[in-house]
Amino acid sequence: MNNFELPLVSICIPCYNAEKFVGDTLRSVLAQTYCNLEIIVCDDCSTDNTLQVVKSFADPRITVYVNEQNLGCSGNYNRALSYAKGKYVKLLCADDLITPNCIERQVQAFEENEGKNIVMVTASKYVINESGKRIFSKSFPGRGLIDGKKAVQKCVRHGTSLFGEPGLLLMKTESLRKTEGVIEDKYFTYCNDFDLWCKMMLQGNLFVISGKLFSFRIVSTSVTATTGRKQAQILKKYFARLCADPAYGLTRTDYYTGKYMMYIMCFARNIVYKFIK
Repeated sequence: MNNFELPLVSICIPCYNAEKFVGDTLRSVLAQTYCNLEIIVCDDCSTDNTLQVVKSFADPRITVYVNEQNLGCSGNYNRALSYAKGKYVKLLCADDLITPNCIERQVQAFEENEGKNIVMVTASKYVINESGKRIFSKSFPGRGLIDGKKAVQKCVRHGTSLFGEPGLLLMKTESLRKTEGVIEDKYFTYCNDFDLWCKMMLQGNLFVISGKLFSFRIVSTSVTATTGRKQAQILKKYFARLCADPAYGLTRTDYYTGKYMMYIMCFARNIVYKFIK
């Protein structure tokens, strides 16, 4: 496949007060072995030097949008995604990183499995601290093509989102446009991305490839870190919503297994956050 045949990929980077990390995030995108990219930065009225850092990059593939008013995390996710024109789209938070071959491998998975109704491609990831040191790695349990509803069931039974953070997944834009977007209920901000993945899984299949293609940075001020013990309470309510929706075909066993596991996962996650430096 030559460069003229490569489908356009939109990398959407929503940001707010991200001056410390957004430069590294952009450098990881510009280092991609895959060249047909549009890079969309959507700033949510930052009060620091985020925009100055972003505008210091002269690559013509970068387009910067500034919201007229602060939309909050979920609102800015949706605004950033609304600008995407590519066949595929990635929602990359402004403090995370992707490996140089990330887009190339994920697009390849889509293109080589055309006709299998794949709506999202994921892989394994590293978890890093604020300075970029790798703490541990994590992967989805399984490889290859996974039925969308089965993927959601796996997540519920494990008590957590196994899909990964936004920047790990590559989505089919056509499928994204058929969803209601990222949930903007402030109570569910902690699992807003998980909700989007679940809704997309009603449309088709997940494809899991091998290799660690993404680094999720634990930042002390992030939604993930600051939610703390409330994580389990939020997921409990969200899982109840999932299980009440007949479209997913989830059972009471799924819910109660997930309810037990989510407390274990919440405890373990907060221990990690407490000691990561």
